[in-house]
Amino acid sequence: MVNDLFRKIGPSLLKKNLVKLAAQFFISAIIGIIYAFMIIDETIGGYINKLLPSKDGPGLHQYLPIVITVLIYSCFIQRKERIFLEKISFSCLHILIAILSFISSLIVIMMVQFPMMY
Repeated sequence: MVNDLFRKIGPSLLKKNLVKLAAQFFISAIIGIIYAFMIIDETIGGYINKLLPSKDGPGLHQYLPIVITVLIYSCFIQRKERIFLEKISFSCLHILIAILSFISSLIVIMMVQFPMMY
């Protein structure tokens, strides 16, 4: 009887929760893509390089704006009843998604701007 009730109600609730969860990770990916466009832009990229200087190419500290932005976003969207370890892992997943989307969009932008010459 309980299983029948879950079969009727469960899938619609699972779909809503899945869409909500996917939307949260999509916004983290959008933050990474926006940062990639900011790095490519000469004026904003110049400001970022002045604020976070690096001598040997991009350093790990230059990903700090992505990490801070996504961490703040992740803290605002998380429910209060979650366990602390679950909150940390959820925030790390958001940060990982944002950094991966940043790197992949940066590669795509570079390929579009500077096509290979044969």
